[in-house]
Amino acid sequence: MCDMGLTAMAMSAASQAANVGAQRQQAKAQEASQLQASVGEMERFQLAQRAQRARQADEETTAALERQKARREETEAVATTITSAEESGVSGTSVGLAVAEYARKNAEYQAALTLQENMNATARRLGFESGGNAYVNRMAQINQPIAQPNYLGAALGMGQTIAGGITGFKKQQTIDTMMGKQEKLIDLQTSTAREGLKIASQNAANTATSAAAARGATQIMDAQRRIQTYNILEGTQ
Repeated sequence: MCDMGLTAMAMSAASQAANVGAQRQQAKAQEASQLQASVGEMERFQLAQRAQRARQADEETTAALERQKARREETEAVATTITSAEESGVSGTSVGLAVAEYARKNAEYQAALTLQENMNATARRLGFESGGNAYVNRMAQINQPIAQPNYLGAALGMGQTIAGGITGFKKQQTIDTMMGKQEKLIDLQTSTAREGLKIASQNAANTATSAAAARGATQIMDAQRRIQTYNILEGTQ
C-alpha cells in the first residue's frame, strides 16, 4: 500500500509538472504570435501614415502651384490691360475697373483654394485620428493578457495529493491493524471452540465409561442376587 501511495504521488507530481510545462509552452507560443501580429500591425499603420503624408504633400504642392498660377495670370492680365490702354490712349476709371476686376477674381480664387486646403486639412486630421484610434484598438486586441503558468495551483495540487496519500496511508494502516486484531480474535475464538469441543468429547467419553461401569455393577449385583436366591432355595430343600 505504501508503494501504491508513493506511485500515486509521483504520478500526480509528474502530471502537475507536465501541465505547467504545457502552460509555459502555450504562453511562449501566444507571446510569439502577439509579437508577430504587433509587428505586422505596426508596419501596416506606418505605411498608412506615410501614404497619408504623401497625399498631403501632393495636395499642398498642387494648391501652392495653383496660387502661383493664379497670381501670375492676374499680374499678366493687369499688365496686358494697362499696356493696351496706354497704347489706345485710354486711361482713368475704365482701366482701374478692369484692374480691380482681375484682382477681385484672383482674390476669390485664392479664397476658394484656402477653403479647399482647410477642408483637406480637416479631413487629414480626422483620418489621422481615426487611423490612430484603430491602431490602438487593434494593438489592444492583439496583445491580450497572456495566461502565465499556474505554479501556485500546481503546488497546491501536489500538496493536496501528498496530503491525501498520507491520509489514505494512515487509514490503511488503521484498517490493517484492525484486521490483524480481528484475525487474532477469530484465531482465539477458534482455538477456544476447539478446546471446548475436546472437553465436550472427553466428557462424553467419561459419561459413556461411567454408564458402562454402572451397567457392569448392576449386572454383578443382579448376578449376586440370583446366586443368593438360588442358595436360599437349595437350603430349604
